[in-house]
Order: sequence, then C-alpha cells, then structure tokens
Amino acid sequence: MKLYPKHILDLQNSIAFLILLFVIIITSFISCTSSVIKKETTQEYTFTAESTTLTKSKDRIDNTATYEVYFELTDNTRCIELSVIAIDTYNKRVRCGYILEAEVDMSRFPKKPLKPVYTQIAKNFDVNWRFQSNIVFCSDETDPLKRLNKGNYRLKITAFSDKMFTFTIQIKSSVPVAFIK
Repeated sequence: MKLYPKHILDLQNSIAFLILLFVIIITSFISCTSSVIKKETTQEYTFTAESTTLTKSKDRIDNTATYEVYFELTDNTRCIELSVIAIDTYNKRVRCGYILEAEVDMSRFPKKPLKPVYTQIAKNFDVNWRFQSNIVFCSDETDPLKRLNKGNYRLKITAFSDKMFTFTIQIKSSVPVAFIK
C-alpha cells in the first residue's frame, strides 16, 4: 500500500492526538496519587464518675434515671468516636443508653433563653432499642445543627435502673476534649 502525503499527514495528526491524550490521562493519575491526604490523628479522652455524683437529667430515657455529663470540643472536627460503659456495684458491665446533644448557638437571635438550648445529634440505640456500645458520629455539612463545631456538648446516659453505677465515657477525637464538672 502506497501512502500519499495526505495520508501521512492524517497519520501524524492521529499519532499526535493519541500521544496528547495519553499524556493528559497519565498526568491526571499522577496528580491524584501524589496529593497528600492528611490523616487525622485521634486521641482518647476518658471521664469516669459514679451516678451519685452526676447531675440527674429532667429528660429521662425510657422513664429511668438519666444523668448528664458535659464536655467541650476545643475546635471543629469531622468525626468523634463515643463509648459509654456502665458498671454496677458487682463490677458487672450492664446495658447503657446514651444521647449526644450539641449546644445551639443562640448568639444571633435577639431574645436569648435563660438556659442553654441543646439539640440531639446522635444516640447509641434505634427505635427498636437495639444498642451499640460504640458509635462514630461525623458532622453533616448539610445540616448546621449536626456539625461537630467548637463548643459545648451534653451526654445524657442511663443504665435503665435507679441503682448506683460507675460510668466511664471515652471520646476519641482529633481535637482536644475537656470534660466540664
């Protein structure tokens, strides 16, 4: 087959186009793999207290004694891992339910309530009372009330009994957590 100058020019253009396409594809793969993804390092913060020393909550979980623990996130974070362990007086671990609430920023409203307002952002049980011992809660960027911003949080906990328990709260976070007594 004899190639004419027009065919040679078309062949050269096709090869140049394929080389350009190859360079673009390779460059996009290299840029994706070379970007550094910062892995957040987490630290565990622990708080232990007996139920007799904790503040009783007016809002009861399943109509049983419910206690409140307050903590502060010192900066914004994407996710936290939360665990609450309840130990009875016989050193036996018992089922424990908890609700995580965030304090609502009321600073932009003209009338400020006398007490802080909290909104529920997570809990360790579902509507059928199936429990998880640990939960990982991540901010919902589409919902301003479900973001883990710098500020105060309340944890309502219960062991579903009025007896005395020792609660151990563990929070894994990439930002410092300060428990408020």
